[in-house]
Amino acid sequence: MITQLEENVINSFRIAKSDIIKLQSDFLCLSETQERMMEMIQYLRSVNTELQKKLDVRKTPKKIVVTKKVVVNGNKKRTHYVASENAKKFHIVECPYAQNIKPKSMINFKSKVKALNEGLKPCRCVK
Repeated sequence: MITQLEENVINSFRIAKSDIIKLQSDFLCLSETQERMMEMIQYLRSVNTELQKKLDVRKTPKKIVVTKKVVVNGNKKRTHYVASENAKKFHIVECPYAQNIKPKSMINFKSKVKALNEGLKPCRCVK
């Protein structure tokens, strides 16, 4: 006959065995999920590589042609520039700021380069 103590030991082993079987089942399920995730990662990496190749093809630099129109001895009116003696900027004569400069303190420049060489900065009216 089986004693109460032996019966308790047998029941404990049955419970442990069922717990081990459940853990094995959970482990297999997790392993399958991991495999599916790895396959998905590999697929996404290949798609990423293809997209990167397409982007690299589009990023190839295109040649930009810049043309500049130069007027030589045209009928274009020469622009004069003005500044105040104690100012930091120079203006075209038609600029509203230039018209506020008093004649006593006005300095005239025949070119933009000469005004820049004096250390002045161009106003927004200067192109």
